[in-house]
Amino acid sequence: MGNTENILKQVLKDTSPDKETMGLVRARRDEVLKIAGRYPGALRTYQSGSVAHRTANGDTDADGGVVLDRRTYPDLGPDGDGVGPEDIVQDVRRFLRDELKGDHPDVAFYVSKRAIRVTFNEPLPDGTDPTVDLIVALTRKAGALWIPNRDRDRWDVSDPECHTRLMTAEPAELRRTRAKVVRLAKAWNKQASRPGLSSFNISALALACVTEEMGIDTGLSAFFRHAARDLKKRLTPDPAGVSPSIKLLEDRDVVVGRLERAAKKIDDALKHDDDEDRVREALSGLYGQYVDPPSGSSSKAAFASALRKGNSGVGVASGLVLDSARRTPIKTTRSFGRDRKQG
Repeated sequence: MGNTENILKQVLKDTSPDKETMGLVRARRDEVLKIAGRYPGALRTYQSGSVAHRTANGDTDADGGVVLDRRTYPDLGPDGDGVGPEDIVQDVRRFLRDELKGDHPDVAFYVSKRAIRVTFNEPLPDGTDPTVDLIVALTRKAGALWIPNRDRDRWDVSDPECHTRLMTAEPAELRRTRAKVVRLAKAWNKQASRPGLSSFNISALALACVTEEMGIDTGLSAFFRHAARDLKKRLTPDPAGVSPSIKLLEDRDVVVGRLERAAKKIDDALKHDDDEDRVREALSGLYGQYVDPPSGSSSKAAFASALRKGNSGVGVASGLVLDSARRTPIKTTRSFGRDRKQG
């Protein structure tokens, strides 16, 4: 194992939710899906999102959906009489509330543009209180699903079941490597004060570039290079090929610039993989919240690390920021960076 891979594995470990938490999160999701599956006219339920794809870091809120048979509800959606999602979504919410209240008296519900968010108000041992987002979907004549757009009182096409199949498909080694690359990319992205990529966008980009021959280090390099190159030309297409391209969370030039800089840092680490200090220097610039620079470094990452540990090691003299242990100048740096509650 090279130095780059070894340090990246530590980042994965540092950002990984514990097994007990993930078990309880899945239990909450499965309970909601089991109840939703009993709703009149339900064909099936499905799992989606980072928990189902095994790409969760701190984002342990679970996602899923219930698919209704359009033949049972012929008035709903574009394939029916054009009736919008509001009434059916609210009815499913009431159904969930009635079923969950007995075992979870403090449960609360928030209805968003797309989903019913179930909040248990029962904190887990680690202090978190993961929610479950449930989408009420309809079968679609042309394939995929119709999902709610309550903001516009309409149904939009999507295929979350296909997304999950793609992310969890065999071969197992590729699936595991890709999930780790996605988690590393998400950890990098979230360090910015305003992240530029959604988790879905990161997963879609990884599907397009991570291959079976890659490790997590070469896979992450491929991800950054592909993402920068592809986003410079276009927004990321929906992997299922049915929804509009995925929107960025920041200006495209900003996002591409971040990705290009990240690609240079990971490639520098790989180029000098046998030199732990050089690798740590490069990766501390990529993962400033998780990787400390080597001793003696005077980089921006070293300054940021000193700030994180407290300002006793940092001083200012004649307009320069100094590391008080070495009295060496360090340049300052910047961060690269309608829901309604219902009972």
